[in-house]
Amino acid sequence: RELARSEGRSMQSILDNAIEQYRREKFLRDANADFAAVRESAASWNEELADRALWERTLGDGLEKE
Repeated sequence: RELARSEGRSMQSILDNAIEQYRREKFLRDANADFAAVRESAASWNEELADRALWERTLGDGLEKE
């Protein structure tokens, strides 16, 4: 209530923002944990590096740099 009052916003707005912030932080924590798991497995990491190499080729589209 104090936050809502001090910011001139509704409690629902404060709660909506807090929930969205939590959702984003959880997403990043989960993504970081998944990435760490890939790094721990040599086979998975090699597959990741191979995928990255394929994507790097898309940068060579034949267009001149501006």
